[in-house]
Amino acid sequence: MGNLAVIWRRFAESVSVVAFALMFSGFVIGIFARYVFNAPIAWSNELCVIGYVWIVFWTSDILLKERQHIVFDVIYGWFPPAGRRAVAIFISLSLALVFLAAIPGTYDYISFLGRRRSMLLHVPLQLVFGCFLIFVVAVVVNALRRLWQLFRPGWEQHL
Repeated sequence: MGNLAVIWRRFAESVSVVAFALMFSGFVIGIFARYVFNAPIAWSNELCVIGYVWIVFWTSDILLKERQHIVFDVIYGWFPPAGRRAVAIFISLSLALVFLAAIPGTYDYISFLGRRRSMLLHVPLQLVFGCFLIFVVAVVVNALRRLWQLFRPGWEQHL
């Protein structure tokens, strides 16, 4: 199981690296074309946007752990550990239910986007925004995993 987790983590990191390289390449090409050749190219901006969309949705709940996200937890800190556990259970359950309810609509819309292409690069929009469906599923899986951890012995370390 540990070996599979390492392989998955490396794969997820590789996808993020490719998306970042795609975005950065588009950025550099766009600047170079505009300021060196004085001939701006529009497709470089679209390449940056596609890379950015993948970076944001792919890394948000696949690579980043919950503690690595920026949170506003002033009120959460006022509670004793048992109260924080109750709040964490409520939040995790709410996230799981809301995002689980969003899966069919998200899948339907991304399927619809398969018939459309981006304006300049002609990339299928299903490919561009398919990472959002992966993100939604990852939120559900991680929320259920956190619920599992909060109901087991040793839950204090998962607050």
